[in-house]
Amino acid sequence: MPKDKCGLLKQLISEDSTYKLLYDNLPDAICIIDANGNYVEVNRATETMTGYPASHFVHLSLDELFCEQGRKKKEEYFLKALNGETGTFEISFRRKDGEIRDGYTTYIPIRHEAEVVGVFSITRDITAEKANQVKGMTEKHRMEEALRESEGQYRLISEYSMDLISRHTADEKNIYLYASPSSYALLGYEPEEIIGTSAYDYLHPEDVDSVREYMRTSMNSRSVYTLSYRVRHKDGRYIWFESTGRYRYLDSGEIGEIISISRDVTERKQSERRLQESQQRYRSLFEYSPSSVYSMDLNGRYTSLNSNLEALLGYGREELLGMDFQQIIDREDLTPTLYHFEQAKKGNPQNYETTVIRKDGSPMEIAVTNVPIIVDERVVGVFGIATDITERTRYVEQIEKLSYLHALILGSVSEGIYGLDENGKTVFINTAAAEMLGYEVSEFIGQSNHALIHHTKIDGAAYPMEECPIIQTLKDGKPRVIKEDVFWRRDGSSFLVEYRVNPMIERGQLIGAVVVFNDITGEREIMRAKESAEKATQAKSEFLAMMSHEIRTPMNGVISMTDLLLETQLDEDQRYYAEVISSSSRALLSILNDVLDFSKIEAGKMALEYETFHLESCVAAAVELFLPEAAKKGIELGYAIAPDVPSQVYSDPSRLRQVLVNLIGNAVKFTERGEIRVEVKRSSGHESADLLEFRISDTGIGIPSGKLNRLFQSFSQVHPIMNRKYGGTGLGLAICKKIVEMLGGTIAVDSVDGAGSTFTFTLFADRSKQDFSEEKRFGAGEEVAAGAQGSASADGQWGIASNAADTADTADTADTENGKAGLSILVAEDHPVTCQAFAQLFEQMGYKPDIVHNGMEVIQAVTEKQYDLIFLNIEMPVMDGIKTARLVRRLLPVDKLPLMIGLSSCGGTEKRERCLASGMSAILSKPVNEEEIRKLLASWSGELDQTERIPIHNESRSENPSGNL
Repeated sequence: MPKDKCGLLKQLISEDSTYKLLYDNLPDAICIIDANGNYVEVNRATETMTGYPASHFVHLSLDELFCEQGRKKKEEYFLKALNGETGTFEISFRRKDGEIRDGYTTYIPIRHEAEVVGVFSITRDITAEKANQVKGMTEKHRMEEALRESEGQYRLISEYSMDLISRHTADEKNIYLYASPSSYALLGYEPEEIIGTSAYDYLHPEDVDSVREYMRTSMNSRSVYTLSYRVRHKDGRYIWFESTGRYRYLDSGEIGEIISISRDVTERKQSERRLQESQQRYRSLFEYSPSSVYSMDLNGRYTSLNSNLEALLGYGREELLGMDFQQIIDREDLTPTLYHFEQAKKGNPQNYETTVIRKDGSPMEIAVTNVPIIVDERVVGVFGIATDITERTRYVEQIEKLSYLHALILGSVSEGIYGLDENGKTVFINTAAAEMLGYEVSEFIGQSNHALIHHTKIDGAAYPMEECPIIQTLKDGKPRVIKEDVFWRRDGSSFLVEYRVNPMIERGQLIGAVVVFNDITGEREIMRAKESAEKATQAKSEFLAMMSHEIRTPMNGVISMTDLLLETQLDEDQRYYAEVISSSSRALLSILNDVLDFSKIEAGKMALEYETFHLESCVAAAVELFLPEAAKKGIELGYAIAPDVPSQVYSDPSRLRQVLVNLIGNAVKFTERGEIRVEVKRSSGHESADLLEFRISDTGIGIPSGKLNRLFQSFSQVHPIMNRKYGGTGLGLAICKKIVEMLGGTIAVDSVDGAGSTFTFTLFADRSKQDFSEEKRFGAGEEVAAGAQGSASADGQWGIASNAADTADTADTADTENGKAGLSILVAEDHPVTCQAFAQLFEQMGYKPDIVHNGMEVIQAVTEKQYDLIFLNIEMPVMDGIKTARLVRRLLPVDKLPLMIGLSSCGGTEKRERCLASGMSAILSKPVNEEEIRKLLASWSGELDQTERIPIHNESRSENPSGNL
């Protein structure tokens, strides 16, 4: 309670919230004058009426504000007010802008405990009213108008206040005499519903007695009271109310009524309850924490502690409270412990280890966490958590004894490895990890590495410790593997890592974790480069495949028409020109095949087709292709297969034949005299008996030793100048190397410049896949050779010639039995040149085929006529060959299905499978010559004789230089 009246006056003003509402909202100028006649406070209306700001007004002298007569009148009524009289008078005052205004002023004494401590001055501007006196307005009317206006202002405040303003009887029932409209918003009741009812009817049953008692106590005091309680809303729920009120006394000194202002404080009460719950949780955590928890003042004296600290140190609670912590710290650890305590006092949390001396004199190592206690932004104490680490320290010491051996092991691996204790501090790190992170081993040990190397995520966001997989493993003991993350070096740079974190568990207790990581920055760059290269290769392959088809189609026409031209009567010059066109076209087609094969290999789309086949037949067929050319050049060409080589092998015969054809073709190309030998034998010095070795040796121009390393490179020619004579793209050997490696073998070359070359490659012949009995080998160990005049030099050559003759005879027989006997053939080809070539080819063979140009015409033809054999171009317009074959199988009955053969400019495993799945029986690669047609008719002669033809998947591929089957 202030001793001076001025201070008391200010206190009364600040405490009375009802007065404050009226004071701030009345339009009349209200001034508070102390007992000495000084203005203490004015409301906003005073500033509006006089033009003076409130801060300026309270310092005005009477001379500045009133004339002499006004000052006298003011002093007269002021003295009356100090004597307890309320007085009203008119007075003129001067505004700040100099204008003289008239006011109607009322002085009301402010009492406190029967003593006048100040005066209320309420002034209304009556300048306009006095002007109206000229019009006959009486003083009584002006006073009544002023009263009504004042009452309206009071009513306005009451009706629009957010608080509940109410009047009650000052008795035990506390009956509502008045309630403001806010009762509906706060309680759900209209004022009329609660007026006349007891306030206690709405209170929570548990609060009624305490409120009654408080109100009885307050009746003996004239001061303002404030209390909180629960009140029932109309919807049945209870809300918290806080009421501020005062008893109003009559002139006789008796209590007249209670004036109260109430507000909803439910939210505040809920916040207080949450705070209490939080405090209770803190107390529970403090008391029941498994660690030793305590608090100290800024002098280091214990102010609170839990029972675990008593057990830890051996002292009782009374002994520890008020004790300085320095008394129990080992002298060797006192200096660093004091340092950490001082840092905590500065607001910096601390984690450290120290040694304490228990009451019985035994030392104990503990881990300590100190956190500053901050109140109003000021450190008022230090909070501490202590844990016994004596046993853990012993384990660490044992680990340190083995550190030398561990360092040798860790230093020998390339992965980064480091270990953490249960607090996340590094206990070891190998050299590789230190080098990748840019730290010295010694400066990394003992540090909490999350803040050093793992503080930021891969997207640049901060990495909270609770989200870090390493910290999570330290908490839950679960191993984790992270495929991609980022670690930070000492210099601030980062790098991508893949790491594994595994817990370290000792006797069932989690004591730390081990992190093993690799720098994968280079791997990611390689992956991106690989993906880019694959996309480029894919685009190139698709382009080459498209160009292959576009080039093959006209090229097939050139080759077919040239072959037909050579079958006609030509003079010597015409035949020479036609042969040049034929050989050049086939050379161009061979180059195109090489480019396409190479693009397939690079794109990884060349598929191998393993099957069991007769090895000597495959080798003999490859050699046979080059016998005429070898005979022209006067060189010997032959092959030999060792007796212990199995006759039947399991591999890809077409790709093996392609390699042999390429190597034999190169040998024939670069050999002008001498001989070329092809040998097959078991590979020596290898554990597997299924590894075969193929040797192709020649006596040609040879290869300089300095250029052997370029031999198997793509688009590389060892003799660029000579290649202008011999031709070639430089892709053949590169393709051979890729194919041999795909088959699981290797290829090498041994050459002497000017003396010849020997190419050697290996092939696995997996006999475990064979599903047949061993057949008698024919011509084993024999050679096929062509002399300078084309004469036979070995029986093997004649064996091959006989086979060819037998094939021709078989084809002639097929002609006799089928073609001349009415074999009906339909050819579906969209290219006009190819159509003409097919027509003339079949006419030379004695057949008259029907020609159509797309799939729709095929369907129309087979519905009008029964055909024995249909040749379908796979790439036809309108409807392609595959769709056409499927539709033919659906339309025709089984006993009338023709034999369907696919025609394609370019092959491919996927396309072959689609063709066979559609119902085709075989696929031929264009251009197709008469010999291939005869072989086809011979192969399928039995099927053409059957009423019901079941397609058999059989295909010949065009790896030979002529582009045939």
